[in-house]
Amino acid sequence: MSFFSRDYDVFVLLAAPDAPGLWQSDQWTPFAAALAPVLAQTRGKGKAGVRSHQYNPQGKLIAFGRMGWDDKSQAKWTHGPHTTGARFMSVEAWAPTWTVCEKDDLAPDLFISVFNESRLNAAGRPLLFGQRLVCAIATDLGAEAAATTRQAMTVLARQQQAPVFLHARRPWGKATLGGFGSAIQDLALTDLFKPGDVHARPLDAATFRGQWNNIGQPA
Repeated sequence: MSFFSRDYDVFVLLAAPDAPGLWQSDQWTPFAAALAPVLAQTRGKGKAGVRSHQYNPQGKLIAFGRMGWDDKSQAKWTHGPHTTGARFMSVEAWAPTWTVCEKDDLAPDLFISVFNESRLNAAGRPLLFGQRLVCAIATDLGAEAAATTRQAMTVLARQQQAPVFLHARRPWGKATLGGFGSAIQDLALTDLFKPGDVHARPLDAATFRGQWNNIGQPA
């Protein structure tokens, strides 16, 4: 199996414009706990790599240092009552870490990325959604891991009053000359939407690239 050909169940959640940020500690903690059984099944038994892009009030990138999927790292990058001035852009988690994936020549067992839409909204238009979340679980981890991931995402979609909740099965990337492109790690920014201002048109099937199953907002 080549690095990019591994298959995944991929979930995409677009949160309501006024939903609390998943980077808030009280939002991230229960979501992370719900995925703990899945993390325990990954290579490295839960040792994941986490990196977050955030800026201070002067616009400089905040250096968090090396972070993992643990309480100490979570206290660094999530926002709580005493967080002042940090401007959240994104966070992503790889299980196992990206360095292990490169060494193994095998894409991650679990991948998660979250983007703050207000930081991407250069046009300043009213937002149709406030966050982009991608969660991908490798299908070869088995049906139980896929079901646990889906349930965690379903609960989150309800909490975030998600106007869009999608699922697709696809490989990590698509073969190109000399390598691969359209990787899941880049999905939220480059391959999710068709060209144009996503906040200036309906969030319907014509807005998205590729074939997606619309799970819809849970009751």
